[in-house]
Amino acid sequence: VLRSYDRPFLCCFSDQDPITRGGDKPFRTLIPGAQGQPHTTIEGGGHFFQEDKGPELAQLLHGFVTGNL
Repeated sequence: VLRSYDRPFLCCFSDQDPITRGGDKPFRTLIPGAQGQPHTTIEGGGHFFQEDKGPELAQLLHGFVTGNL
């Protein structure tokens, strides 16, 4: 299903996550809507980076959503 998803798709992963670190590559490659988006790796966040880096993540998501309306 995601291989045909052509709407804007943003990948945001943490550099300190021992479980999903590097997991953005397949999404960025295989999902058409991911092409040309400002994908981000949040530095210093762990597996629960939404808790560790919440304000930074919120800023990124706000910019992505408002830029793709």
